[in-house]
Amino acid sequence: MAHWGRVGVQIAEVATTLYEKSRKSLVGDGTHVGFVTTVLNEVPNASKPVPPFDSFGYLIYEQGGSAVHKRASDIMPGDIVVLHDAKLKGHKGLQIYHQNVGMGEPLIAIIGDYEVKKTKVKVFQANQHVGQESVESVSYRLDDLKSGTVKVRQVLRHLDVNLTIPIRFSGYLKRNGIQLLSLGLGPFVF
Repeated sequence: MAHWGRVGVQIAEVATTLYEKSRKSLVGDGTHVGFVTTVLNEVPNASKPVPPFDSFGYLIYEQGGSAVHKRASDIMPGDIVVLHDAKLKGHKGLQIYHQNVGMGEPLIAIIGDYEVKKTKVKVFQANQHVGQESVESVSYRLDDLKSGTVKVRQVLRHLDVNLTIPIRFSGYLKRNGIQLLSLGLGPFVF
């Protein structure tokens, strides 16, 4: 959980800000991956994904159909959700709804909110409707997944660690009449 507070909060804040600004301009290149990478590039300590953009961090939740295969941690705002060939069927009020998400290429979005009791994620995703390339806020109920996969990944903190080990001369040693150079390791700097 301590890890989430460092990166996840910042990702959720940037996604919310870009969602509010998207009514006026295009965010990223208008694709799902473009939106997520734009958000991650705005967060300095978030690890940056590299092409082919198949991993956005540590897998904390995986669901295939109605079965949950992995639940390593709580789903939090700022996590990345990937829906692939997902067919959702359920009720919204008295209405029955059908929804197909991530057909062909996966839908990649940033979680803005998660309701534990309803297993419902509210996400920020690229709106790919013709003439409306912006960011939209959509909710998906994970219990309504009938087929396909849902994966939630927690973005890792980028470690820019500078490991330098100073070596200093500490004199000469003699062993069996042979003069050897003695080097000492200095204090470690992290």
